[in-house]
Amino acid sequence: MKVDTLPLGNLQTNCYFLISEDTLETVIIDPADQNDIIINKIKNENLIVKYIILTHAHFDHTGALDSVKEFTNAPVVIYSEENAALSDDNLNLSYAFGSSGPESRADILVNDNDTLPFSSDELTFIHTPGHTKGSMCIKINDILFSGDTLFYLSMGRVDFPGGSMKEMSQSLNKLMTLDDNTTVYPGHGEKTTIGYEKRNNPYIR
Repeated sequence: MKVDTLPLGNLQTNCYFLISEDTLETVIIDPADQNDIIINKIKNENLIVKYIILTHAHFDHTGALDSVKEFTNAPVVIYSEENAALSDDNLNLSYAFGSSGPESRADILVNDNDTLPFSSDELTFIHTPGHTKGSMCIKINDILFSGDTLFYLSMGRVDFPGGSMKEMSQSLNKLMTLDDNTTVYPGHGEKTTIGYEKRNNPYIR
């Protein structure tokens, strides 16, 4: 299993490609922006996109969703409590930044501890509210895509609509129960591990 990272858009949001090297089956996590870069990668590497997964609905994580959905026809996956925000430009922050949200809608709604098959493994979804009501992380084996919940030595903002410091603290503590060797791929910035954050992150108590 291989993870490729593309930091895209003005906010340098990480768009991730989780690729099965045997089959080229691929999961795209947070198609942030610059759809041409994403689509060219799919074409050039002959990737077979099985899912497009959104860790949450904020505009900087969905900017290329419509184009990538149209090109791949892959199902869009989002947490059930986040689904309404995908079509609400106030909740997805598009309105505040002078733009509009995606027209694409979710095809698959997931809840805490739900799974979806991928290659010979499975993706597990972990509800981590705090940044938004329906924020989620995606785990597969010893890999975690943490969206805007857990960052390297930091955490996601809680001052947007649906944000909550109390829920964020609970979500961070929930993630700290994962194995220390779990590699964390956040929505922004560099990767880290659960063990490193447990020892060093000032927001972990």
